[in-house]
Amino acid sequence: MKAHSATEVIIIGAGVTGISASYYLSKNNIQHLILEKAIDVGGIWSSQKWPGIRCDTDIIKYSYSFNPFLSEQCLVSGEMISNYLRATCSEFKITDKILFDTIVEKSVFDTKGKTWNVYTNKGRFNSKFIINANGYFAGAPHIPKFEGTEEFKGEITHLLHLDKRKNIKHKRVVLVGSGASAICAAPVLCANSLSMTLLQRSPSYIYEENNTIGFFVNLAQKLYRSGWAYPVKVVNYFLQLKDDLIFVLFRKFPWLGKLFFKIHWKDSIDSKTFKENFQPTYNPWEQRIPVSLGLKKVIKDKKLNIVTGKIKSFTESGILLEDGRNIETDLCVLATGYDLSLFKFDIWVDTHKVDTQDINYYKGMMLGGIPNYFQPFGASHTSWTQRIEVISKLIIKIILHMRKRKLDTVVIERKKVKNNPKITPNYVLRNLSKLPAIYGTLELPSIDNFTFHLFRKNSFKFSGSDFPKR
Repeated sequence: MKAHSATEVIIIGAGVTGISASYYLSKNNIQHLILEKAIDVGGIWSSQKWPGIRCDTDIIKYSYSFNPFLSEQCLVSGEMISNYLRATCSEFKITDKILFDTIVEKSVFDTKGKTWNVYTNKGRFNSKFIINANGYFAGAPHIPKFEGTEEFKGEITHLLHLDKRKNIKHKRVVLVGSGASAICAAPVLCANSLSMTLLQRSPSYIYEENNTIGFFVNLAQKLYRSGWAYPVKVVNYFLQLKDDLIFVLFRKFPWLGKLFFKIHWKDSIDSKTFKENFQPTYNPWEQRIPVSLGLKKVIKDKKLNIVTGKIKSFTESGILLEDGRNIETDLCVLATGYDLSLFKFDIWVDTHKVDTQDINYYKGMMLGGIPNYFQPFGASHTSWTQRIEVISKLIIKIILHMRKRKLDTVVIERKKVKNNPKITPNYVLRNLSKLPAIYGTLELPSIDNFTFHLFRKNSFKFSGSDFPKR
């Protein structure tokens, strides 16, 4: 296998996380290379193009602090985010550090040489550190098995595979799902189909966003354009604080959250519809809350029919529910979520393959027993980047600390930690045994970013001699 020249850090993945890591490494003059399996940057924002794809977090907060996305809208499309990430890579010369179409097959840490050997379809790469930014979704969507699909005369596809250019204006569409993807796609599909039904197994709490930025966000953006960057940082902190307060309050006082959503939908639907289709069996923020754009309008205009019920089987002409109801359809679009996969390749330490099941995950950054290996993970209830950037900076502090003291390795002890995820949607529960257990933070970025993500060298186990030689 062809061996390439060594670098200090290898980043795996050029999505939101990998781009953040590259920016801060470059800022601190740390040599690195990015291995990206696709032919473009952006991760899911470039690879997924289904109708309605967008982020459900304010873009001013989701974008990077070093290059904020200034917009008159709170939420923007996936295409706009993809373009933004591509432009960010170009502006900060990150693209020059990316090797595209490179699939990592396995990585092996050599404890004697204190280096990583990363094996790919394009040969072997060597580095002192790995930052794994390969994302957390599996490559394929989660597709449940339904009876009678072979009898169905229409078409069944997953939302991930639905091309937004597909002509559906003469089709009766059923969209199966109730999570963020379904809520993003439903109003868009309504506008292009003959008829539209959102079929959910159980209701979700849904928040309708008016999608206009507030006074303070608008003012901060104007000041940023005039050369004053600090107000955007202040606004972002208060937006994050608001997210964290709502999360804590709704989890602590579920009745408050339930009352909020009842009032939120009062003017759009009657109490019977709310009880049947908008009142979940779980408490607010036990699962992620989908954010909708235009859902209230298509419901009021009777362009969208929402049905709550479990699928018994497909028939020749539609879907039969367990309660006997039948929904006629020509096109069934499954928005049934994804399976999770944090580890896209095998990790070895010498001849020992690391068992990642139930592995401890310190601060959503380092995994127990794996030397010189970082895997940044964002907060589950808010903007991914709010924690990713802070973790990127913490990784830099560790690397610079090791440089200064000529240390070879850093590791977190492997130990048993209870896996207690902050939110428990179905895609987490069905993959829980494969997920690492995050600990060492409150999972509240407005606090963690000032306390739990400070660099405390005693929290890590270092060893070394004289690397790097200069």
